[in-house]
Amino acid sequence: MIKVKTFERRGARLEMTPLMDLMFTLLVFFIYSMLSMTIHHGIPLTLPEAKSAKIEKHQNIEVSITKTGHIFVNKRQVELKDIAHEILSTCKDLKKTTVLISGDSAVSYERIMQVLDTLRTHGISDVVLETRHE
Repeated sequence: MIKVKTFERRGARLEMTPLMDLMFTLLVFFIYSMLSMTIHHGIPLTLPEAKSAKIEKHQNIEVSITKTGHIFVNKRQVELKDIAHEILSTCKDLKKTTVLISGDSAVSYERIMQVLDTLRTHGISDVVLETRHE
């Protein structure tokens, strides 16, 4: 008599390695997508309160220069000689303040340098020139 070997029926196995690869890929995708959301868009949140929390704000003051050469500090028109006084009266702490200079593409380079020079002579050195991202 010939004996035939029978196969044992095994239960289904779930391989963990491909699942872990998939989970890490999804994790990386969501981390990168959340980072891009916080940089560009931001979302409104209702944060919990804490009595020991400290407010750490980095204040930005925007200086805009139109193509006609008019200067605006936070949407208020000012003269070149009054720009530093306006910024110093607006900000609470000069060390935590960044001045963003955004000039129209048609404004002269000389006008932007006049504004930059005026700010630096009054001790405002944390200045950023804004550009458009293409």
